[in-house]
Amino acid sequence: MVKLHKLHKFAGLSAGLVILILGITGFFINHDKWGFLYTTTFKNVPQTTKEADNRLFDAYWIDSKDNSHRIVGGKRGIFESYDNSKSFKKMTNLQCMSIKSDKDGIYAATSDGIYKLIDSSWQFFALEGEYINALSLSKNSIVAIIEKHELIVLQKNDAKILTRTVVEVDSSKLSESITLARFVRDLHYGRGLFDGDISLLINDYGAIIISFLAISGYLIWWLIHKKSTPKLSRKLIKLHASWFAIVATVPLAILAITGIFLDHSDGLAKFMKSVTIPHAILPPVYSSLQHDVWSVDYDDETFRIGNRYGVYKSQDLKTWELESRGFAYRMIRADDVLYVSGMGSANRIYDKSWHFLAKAPHMFRDVMKMNNSTKYFATCNIDMNKLPVFEDATFYSLMLTLHDGTFFASWWVWINDYASVALILLALTGTFRWQHKRKNLKKKKALFNQNIDKIALIKYKKSL
Repeated sequence: MVKLHKLHKFAGLSAGLVILILGITGFFINHDKWGFLYTTTFKNVPQTTKEADNRLFDAYWIDSKDNSHRIVGGKRGIFESYDNSKSFKKMTNLQCMSIKSDKDGIYAATSDGIYKLIDSSWQFFALEGEYINALSLSKNSIVAIIEKHELIVLQKNDAKILTRTVVEVDSSKLSESITLARFVRDLHYGRGLFDGDISLLINDYGAIIISFLAISGYLIWWLIHKKSTPKLSRKLIKLHASWFAIVATVPLAILAITGIFLDHSDGLAKFMKSVTIPHAILPPVYSSLQHDVWSVDYDDETFRIGNRYGVYKSQDLKTWELESRGFAYRMIRADDVLYVSGMGSANRIYDKSWHFLAKAPHMFRDVMKMNNSTKYFATCNIDMNKLPVFEDATFYSLMLTLHDGTFFASWWVWINDYASVALILLALTGTFRWQHKRKNLKKKKALFNQNIDKIALIKYKKSL
């Protein structure tokens, strides 16, 4: 146990600060819908953090009649330009996930419902207070997805709700296998175990516990080193080595291992995509996916939703059939052609039949028609002058770059790797030491009880 104690102490002191950073930043990244993450900004940050804000844009609209008029939407709000994206004016602080337009107007899916552009200002249209993550326009209807869970059909002329339903795909239609690459990401991002928010809450628990353990571990070491306040030291040790810390070892091990894989996802991409995990051994979420509706489309005849397995279609919103395999990250309809952006899967289009889309960027977020050509908006390859330029960075981007290490340097991933390995060692050595102490405590209690019994027996004999 002495060697385990030294190993535990070394791992904690050498990697505790990085582990604390990973825990705190991971907690905030888990909750990317929180508005203050994007309204709170910082100026004195590295350029990598400022550049990370480009990834917060989700929608790009260009006026087909006047290409100089453009609207860009994202987590920082909605911005408008009349000079070919040379300069932008902020229109609203609302988080914007999608911008759709047709002959009836321009609509935005926001963190506070659906808004419509009227007289150069965004005005509330429907579903106040709801977080709309996907939107589709048809001739007479608007279809929205709330929190990747509920599907809403609205009447376009008066915003009347025609249908409100939870997307429930029969488990027999969810029998797909997935790649290791997909599984690792799902686990790390808090959507790989159970449906709804349970997986995310498990990650939150791990993040909170590891932050507490890092802080309490340093305090215990400092107090023992200074040989002061022994009562406080003992209380902290009891809290540090308790059952709630032991329970957290499982999610922490998962986060540590998957984090190492993601740190080197480029180098391991071929391997991770070549390994397939059969559906039979996948966690329960893969047989439900009720909170996994990433995209939606409706053409007045067929409803389509996109989840991590692919595109599913339905005529009645009750029976869903798999139509196209592969994570359907976004679905955008342009000129009666349905464009599907893949996440870790192939891009494709649907024009009466399905075809692969070879030249489109990975995970494109919008499609535009300009001068009889198709343009794709993807944050991975768009020029800086085509997006609003900021002198500051959001709190979310600060947390993200601290978490992945780009805030410090490109080589920081190796520091994160060391911290992940140290975290696994801390979990193992901590568990062994906790079990050892429990066994010793049981032995002491048993010995104490034996002594009590002996004393009671002596007293009884004397009384006779």
